[in-house]
Amino acid sequence: MHAVWFMLAALAVLAIGYRYYSAFLAAKVLVLDDERRTPAHTRRDGQNFHPTNRWVLFGHHFAAISGAGPLIGPVLAAQFGFLPGYLWILFGVVLGGAVHDFVILVASVRRGGRSLAEIAREELGPALGTVVAFAILFIVVIALAGLGKVVVGALAESAWGVFTIGASVPIALAMGLHIYKVRGGSMRGVREASAAGVVLLLVALAYGKVVQDSAWGGAFRLPPATLTYAIAVYGFVASVLPVWMLLCPRDYLSSYLKIGTITLLVVGILVVNPTIEMPMFNEIGPKAIGVAGKSFAPVVRGPLFPFVFITIACGAISGFHSLVASGTTPKMIDRERDCRPIGYGAMLMEGLVGLTALIAATTLPPSDYFAVNTDPIVPAVAAQASGWHGLARSQADLEVWGPALTPADRARLHLGPDENPGHLATRSLRASEVLALSTGALRALGYNTEATQAHPTELTEADFLRLGIAVTDLPALAREADEVVAARTGGAVSLAIGMSRVFSGLPGMRTLLSYWYHFAIMFEALFVLTTIDTGTRVGRFLLQELGGRVWPRFGDTAWTPGAVLASFLIVASFSYFILTGSIATIWPMFGVANQLLATCALAVATTVLLREARRPAYALVTLLPLVFVGTTTFVAGVQSIVTIYAPMLAQPAARTTGLIDLTVTATLLACAIAIVIGSARRWVVLLRERAATARGLAA
Repeated sequence: MHAVWFMLAALAVLAIGYRYYSAFLAAKVLVLDDERRTPAHTRRDGQNFHPTNRWVLFGHHFAAISGAGPLIGPVLAAQFGFLPGYLWILFGVVLGGAVHDFVILVASVRRGGRSLAEIAREELGPALGTVVAFAILFIVVIALAGLGKVVVGALAESAWGVFTIGASVPIALAMGLHIYKVRGGSMRGVREASAAGVVLLLVALAYGKVVQDSAWGGAFRLPPATLTYAIAVYGFVASVLPVWMLLCPRDYLSSYLKIGTITLLVVGILVVNPTIEMPMFNEIGPKAIGVAGKSFAPVVRGPLFPFVFITIACGAISGFHSLVASGTTPKMIDRERDCRPIGYGAMLMEGLVGLTALIAATTLPPSDYFAVNTDPIVPAVAAQASGWHGLARSQADLEVWGPALTPADRARLHLGPDENPGHLATRSLRASEVLALSTGALRALGYNTEATQAHPTELTEADFLRLGIAVTDLPALAREADEVVAARTGGAVSLAIGMSRVFSGLPGMRTLLSYWYHFAIMFEALFVLTTIDTGTRVGRFLLQELGGRVWPRFGDTAWTPGAVLASFLIVASFSYFILTGSIATIWPMFGVANQLLATCALAVATTVLLREARRPAYALVTLLPLVFVGTTTFVAGVQSIVTIYAPMLAQPAARTTGLIDLTVTATLLACAIAIVIGSARRWVVLLRERAATARGLAA
């Protein structure tokens, strides 16, 4: 089927949801009133509490909530088929995700900009409030690790992408200084800085290819570990600096790119009208996925129910948003009615991001989709047992391979400087390790590469079949994108390919696919980094709130030593998971953690509505999503423990990681159960109090 009909239907549903359902929530359920002074005015300090223009704050909030989740989750969930993810995002965001964000934002604004943990402490009592706080800390770390793993996978060994993303930081700093120091926060300063920032970012994108092809390219071609440390440093710095200096202007700059790109992608889908190549539903087996009679390895393990609801951890509903909605954003709300477009509207925009990502990814041929998103094991020597798939055709080829190997090749293969490569004969490699070898090394084994190229982008379909990878259009796409795109797990690369195919289908754009591909990578990386900076800051606030109960001085968010220590602990924790995990282990844990946080936030929101809403029946707007999300996530959490993490305990190399992942997931499930049960007890008390009050008034 063609994509245009799905896009038009989605736009209609989202528009109706905002026009009518959000208006009902604002007028009847929450009763927004601009006469109430917001904490941005009552607690203004120029550091964290700062009245901000509605559209600037919309940009910050949208950029902060729209991390890699709405881009990557739908791409990974495409393995189940097109329709399950499409329906979950479309109706989940209107009835669940946007309501979740809107209610928590208003609740925080009316409580002085307090965090979700502090609101829970007030509404549910000190004990459950503490449980919520510790659960959120776990969830923040896992969420940042899951999103960080995606950007590391997308930017690894890509000088073009690293240069462009790195350039966005000084550009944002200059924007912040111009807006608030030169122009005093005026709209003139916002317009000037925005125009200059967008132009400079596009210049950085175009110049990235020059950098990649120059002698400086090697300096920006970073391995995953180095990128992880760089992301940690960025998150730390953004968390400590004042919001106006880096976080807000960078998110505002990113929001221009994000909204502009999504708008262009929507237009591209409507104009190009690509075909949805992925079937509506795929056959999901325990170890393989059936697509049109062919079998592929799963991208994320687990059955359609309930794993589609945690694989798409953002886009439909995201617990992480409750941290932003009760973290940085409520401290900058100028008027209470601004909460509707910022809370509900920004989440609908994220849902549109998820839908366009799903459509772009499913326009790829299924074989190419799985070739990009899986990293199969490749025997060092082809043999009959492996279907004659392997790196080398014989051990003899390996034994004379030594002169073609560079020092970097030997390091990747774990070979000593003088060790004969023939020792690899009994080993197996990941496809990503093979494709990271130098072009000279691959050419020596008979692959179609040019020794002068930086990457093996000239591999043919026959070359991929030697490695056991079925492909359709992927060889041509790799050549046009000027990047190795196979075995790049995490969803970011397959999404970039899908987006670039749509963009290059526009009139006059066919020869610019490589630029569109790297533009899409930059677009995705900016999504992630805006979540890294905001998430680290939110985690820092929470950690300081908890520490402040023991040491009041530490709880002062404006105290620099406390901010530095808390930020360091957050970035060190999520960096550990990025360095030791894979997308197959981190993403399910992230999905469970994120949706459990949504469950907890909806429980708190239901408590708030039962206390404050004019009618108790209005609490159903959060209670019904709570029941659905909570049920699916608890089932998914238990299945993740049984099918993913428990089996890792039997593998010596993965035992420690498996034990930590299992413990974290089990702890989060236990915390969420305690919170839901405690909330239900509180609801009974509140309903009885309302009934007693009603009887008293009637008497």
